[in-house]
Amino acid sequence: MAVLALAAPTRAGWLWWLAHQPHTPSGAIAEAHAFVRDVEQGRFAAAHARTARNAATGTTLEQFQAHAAHQLCPPAQVGYTLPFQSHGNRLRRWLAGREVDEPQVTVEFQGSPCLFSITVRQAEPGQRRIVRFASHAG
Repeated sequence: MAVLALAAPTRAGWLWWLAHQPHTPSGAIAEAHAFVRDVEQGRFAAAHARTARNAATGTTLEQFQAHAAHQLCPPAQVGYTLPFQSHGNRLRRWLAGREVDEPQVTVEFQGSPCLFSITVRQAEPGQRRIVRFASHAG
């Protein structure tokens, strides 16, 4: 009986801790990495195909290449993503019958010599598009 009395608070504490841990949006991060890899390897048509082809990314391949040359930096690593989403937040959304994944995620890359972000938006179920990418001050 005493073991059960001690186990209940431990289990509740563990569940509380788990619910407050950050969720990593792996799909958005993978899309951002693939986009950066395409640009780094000179596959501009493939990288441009990953975008929404808007004013922020370049509507033509030439506009895209010029924008990418000025905005993307040498290899960098993911620093964080925005907006923050916890596992508990995802559970609440699922229980309410709402979409669990955020419709738009910004992936922040950190590295030398600059910082840059890539904004990924859900286009269709299972598909994501780059809607914006830009370098910025730290």
